[in-house]
Amino acid sequence: MPDFKGNCSATAIGSFPHLKVEEACNLVSRTLPELPCWPQLPKRAFEEEMCVQFAEGMPFFRLQPEQKRFYLETCEEAEVLESMYDRYQEKRFSETPISEKFASGLHVMKKYFYNFPKLRAVKGQTVGPVTMAGNLKDTEGIAAFHEPTIFDAIVKHLCLKAQWQVAILAQFNVPVILFVDEPYLSCIGAAFATIEKEGVVKSIGELSNAIKEAGAIAGIHCCGNTDWSMVLETGIDILSFDAYFYMDRVLGYSHDLKDFLERGGILAWGIVPTTSADLKDVTLDVLMKKMEDGIDHLCQKGMARECVLERSLITPSCGTGTLTVAESEKAMSLNYQLSLLLKERYGLS
Repeated sequence: MPDFKGNCSATAIGSFPHLKVEEACNLVSRTLPELPCWPQLPKRAFEEEMCVQFAEGMPFFRLQPEQKRFYLETCEEAEVLESMYDRYQEKRFSETPISEKFASGLHVMKKYFYNFPKLRAVKGQTVGPVTMAGNLKDTEGIAAFHEPTIFDAIVKHLCLKAQWQVAILAQFNVPVILFVDEPYLSCIGAAFATIEKEGVVKSIGELSNAIKEAGAIAGIHCCGNTDWSMVLETGIDILSFDAYFYMDRVLGYSHDLKDFLERGGILAWGIVPTTSADLKDVTLDVLMKKMEDGIDHLCQKGMARECVLERSLITPSCGTGTLTVAESEKAMSLNYQLSLLLKERYGLS
């Protein structure tokens, strides 16, 4: 893992509600001066929906953008699958790009990164294999993680996409952070999500290792509640969680979190709500109080305050893609203001 301290810097999960790419990039520039991400814009085009965005060129994946539909086709020709495995084995990730049609924000935001005077790192994101395999279903409604060959192909494909993305972001000569977005982990244990813990850890671990082998810092984001000890077994470097709604649930794993921080892990506190009702009335003072309560809890469990602060990032609780543009701007502004307040109060650079 590259030498990187969180120091309560602000970043974001990735999705924005904007229809114009430049407006989203300008918002990122204003509110994430140290650790900008590229914006996903699902309202702009169906190709930028979270699962679709990273499935471009993937075996077994079929897309009907006019119907806003994607599905699993199990009779893929063998040579297509073999070609993908050859690229994976030979690390030919340059042949598995994310085109501008599927990620306009990535391709436009690259031009903005050169103009960040305080740039400490750049952040990208990818859908995780469990979320992809849970949402990708055949015509009979059977999810991809019930098909071992297909599930493995998904993992390998996402590894190639992630390494391509890391190579693109590495050109700015600062640490690269790549979050694996896994909202489906909050469904683990439900009757319809019959995937074993071993499969979760193995698949996310393989993607995390691919990100780190490419020289980047691997994070994971889950905006619901899950088995957080399981998540920490995947070998990720950053744990991104919804600290507004689920702080008590996550901090209940204090022993696991202490080990995680002491071995160099970073907590990305999703402290700014991304639901319209909660965002409407929340204030900076409320968020600061909530954040300091969380830090105090970890300190009471034996973690040094300096360590917790150094190993923390500040984010919205999830992407802002479901909000209005005005709400997204408010969430991002609060996120940035909270970061500045924490840095000032605790003398963080």
